Amino acid sequence: MYKFLKLTLLSLIGIFLLAAPSLCKENKLSSKTKTMLIDKLKTESLVVYSDNNQIKTYSQHGLIPLLIYLENNNFENAYAFDKTVGRAAAYLYAYGKAKYVYADTISKPAIEILKHNDIKYEAKHIVNEIQNKDKTDLCPFEKLTKNAADPAQAYGLIYKKIHPDTAIVYYTPDITPNSLVDIYKTLGKNLAGNVAVKVHSGEPGGHNFLQPDFMKPLVEYVNGTIVECNTAYAGRRDTTKEHKEVIKEHGFDKIAKVDIMDEDGEMGLPVANGKQIKVNYVGSHLKNYDSMLVLSHFKGHQMGGFGGALKNMSIGIASSHGKAYIHGAGEPEKIWTCEQDKFLEAMADADKSVMDYMKGNITFINVMSKMSVDCDCNNNPTPPEIADIGILASDDPVALDQACIDLVYNSADPGKASLIKRIESKHGIHTVEAAAQLGVGVRKYKLIRI
Repeated sequence: MYKFLKLTLLSLIGIFLLAAPSLCKENKLSSKTKTMLIDKLKTESLVVYSDNNQIKTYSQHGLIPLLIYLENNNFENAYAFDKTVGRAAAYLYAYGKAKYVYADTISKPAIEILKHNDIKYEAKHIVNEIQNKDKTDLCPFEKLTKNAADPAQAYGLIYKKIHPDTAIVYYTPDITPNSLVDIYKTLGKNLAGNVAVKVHSGEPGGHNFLQPDFMKPLVEYVNGTIVECNTAYAGRRDTTKEHKEVIKEHGFDKIAKVDIMDEDGEMGLPVANGKQIKVNYVGSHLKNYDSMLVLSHFKGHQMGGFGGALKNMSIGIASSHGKAYIHGAGEPEKIWTCEQDKFLEAMADADKSVMDYMKGNITFINVMSKMSVDCDCNNNPTPPEIADIGILASDDPVALDQACIDLVYNSADPGKASLIKRIESKHGIHTVEAAAQLGVGVRKYKLIRI
């Protein structure tokens, strides 16, 4: 009986190992191969050995080789051999899901990052910090990433430093209250003072707008006040009294303070070099806020083609009269008859005025869910046809909206056709084009998944 049990146990172990070959991958690199790869660091700055026995070598200095590799690969099934690994490089390896890193020289902060992210490492020399070329101070990238919240944020900081003409847009496919907070943290934006959280309160009858319970943890995290302005069209949100009733019905007052910013009138923001308007009329309470989080539901729009950060910042922050002023490109009486591109350019003008007024104390999050071709101001929106995509965040509203549009176009979901048709039928991209021309932001971006 003992022999039988012993043989059975050995057989089961054998079957288990055959069924789980990944358990053996950690030790597949022979001492001879490892020595050969380490030797290559005499002439190369980075050597990557993958499971299919491919060897990639890079001779560029600094972090450039890592960034090049990460453009189209990760380190999940590879062994990295690096000449120098400091804090910044360690964050990049963590972002690339490395399993093993060898370094000729490694810093103590880098070791802590690798350990925290369960990355095995070996090193020839350990130093306190990676210094600059003159040995007079820390390496600039070590300084840059010293207070990074996570590997994705560090990647964004590094990429932006090397590519200053490119905006950073963070992305997660997870649409949950927790992921909303996480992506805000990854932005690394410390919204201080009295924080306004600009949302869309949703026209009664509609049901696609972002729900209070979804945004509650984020609003609480930034200690924000939910802000809105009255509409320019007839409905249940065109007066402060009725708008407050809608806000109560939809439950926004249960999660935070709510402020109708044009309850006491409006104020004019100058538009520098505006294409269509020279002043943007916004809710007068805007002056009460030190910083702003523009939290937008990305979807189609029956007039603008799409609604995202740029629309929420322009039409959304405008007073009731200001909304008509933008829609009519300076002539409120033409709210429904204005030439389309003039209206879109007026929105971009309004965006410019708000960005200038906030002086950098503003950031943006777009949620790509329930993407009907109709706006949340529609009380009977067309059911969404395209599947949810995720949450995106950036300090650049132009890049953010551009990234959302690109994700729609690049989606494998055939349901995207109706949303694309809506965007194109209203020449929606022109708002992005005009905002970029005005310097509101840039269209070139790097999408970093968190």
